[in-house]
Amino acid sequence: MANDLPSLKGLQAFEAVCQFNSFTDAARALNVQQPAISYQIKTLEDELGVKLFDRRQGRLAPTAAGEILFEAVSRSFDSLRSVSRRLRTQARPVTTIATYPGVATHWLTPRLAQLSQKLGTAPRIITLVKDADLLREKADCWILFGAGRWPGLEARLLLKEEVCPVAAPAVADGIRASGKGGLPADAVIIEQEDPERRWLSWDDWLRLTPEQVGLDGPRITVNDHGLALHMALTGAGVTLGWTAVIQDLLTAGSLVRVSEHSVASEAGYWLVARPGFFDAQVGAAMLGSLDATG
Repeated sequence: MANDLPSLKGLQAFEAVCQFNSFTDAARALNVQQPAISYQIKTLEDELGVKLFDRRQGRLAPTAAGEILFEAVSRSFDSLRSVSRRLRTQARPVTTIATYPGVATHWLTPRLAQLSQKLGTAPRIITLVKDADLLREKADCWILFGAGRWPGLEARLLLKEEVCPVAAPAVADGIRASGKGGLPADAVIIEQEDPERRWLSWDDWLRLTPEQVGLDGPRITVNDHGLALHMALTGAGVTLGWTAVIQDLLTAGSLVRVSEHSVASEAGYWLVARPGFFDAQVGAAMLGSLDATG
């Protein structure tokens, strides 16, 4: 029955006094005057018919009854706080962005705090490897790779495609120490599986740069650029990195260019959305936060 419950203010005051072992500190934490805390505790003791606090060696401490009540009150309040946080999070507007794991991990993630502030919403990120899977997601927008044309959708260019060979510092140091100059033919190459030939490949890089190397060493093939970058970061070999995507890693020295030569194409990473998205406040804010082409 509701009448069996003490007052909520009394229980809040009681919990605070137990936490701080002080009426004065409890009052400060609850932003009330100390006499108000004393009154709430006295009222609570009268309601329950027990004494809740004693002075022990000059310090305020709960009685045996107070300890029993504090265990129940703190457990109940903690549960209520957890539920309240979860409900507030669920009630907050969410903007869902779907993109590739590598772009999300190495380029989008460092920008999420600023993006959330400008959007006034909580970004929700979905990552999948294939475009068809991404476009099936109920997202507000997508970051996709291509030439900027998706039927029924609008697109704005974020990052131009430009790639260069990169490796972890230890691997790059080993290449330099070999004294062979440039990328050695026996380097372990990490390449992205691309049966549709959408992205610039190692063959493209060799064809479009003056590097004279056969690259006949071991090759590791993965199906995602993010995994290729992760393997390069762990020192597994050399991979092609999209310079705009990995700029933060290059600046931090986590990855190092192992050739001065880059190659570029007309493709890139685009912010893609349904018609009207970029005319709305959320679309304009997102584009303003993420646009890296300028």
